[in-house]
Amino acid sequence: MGEATTIRDLLAEEYPDTDLLFMTEDCYDVAILGVSVMCCGTANEFHVIYDWDRVIEVNMECGMSEEEALEYFDFNQGGAYVGEHTPIYIRKQQNIIGE
Repeated sequence: MGEATTIRDLLAEEYPDTDLLFMTEDCYDVAILGVSVMCCGTANEFHVIYDWDRVIEVNMECGMSEEEALEYFDFNQGGAYVGEHTPIYIRKQQNIIGE
């Protein structure tokens, strides 16, 4: 294995035959928590796991209001099915309870 310097490098190195990054803009890399692995018959499925709250924050850092960031997420990110590697978004319990 080489030396991965970014999460993108690490994902490309660990999963060379799989394009896992739905959000191609590297500003969303800070929201990546890891990768899930599900056994599906004779093959495994891999999905990047994103921190829901951090994705919303990045949307806002890109110039959206909170309302716009939530709407954009609902329609273009969290609500998007992009095939077998559709990402998973996790909302941490402490963030839900704190609302």
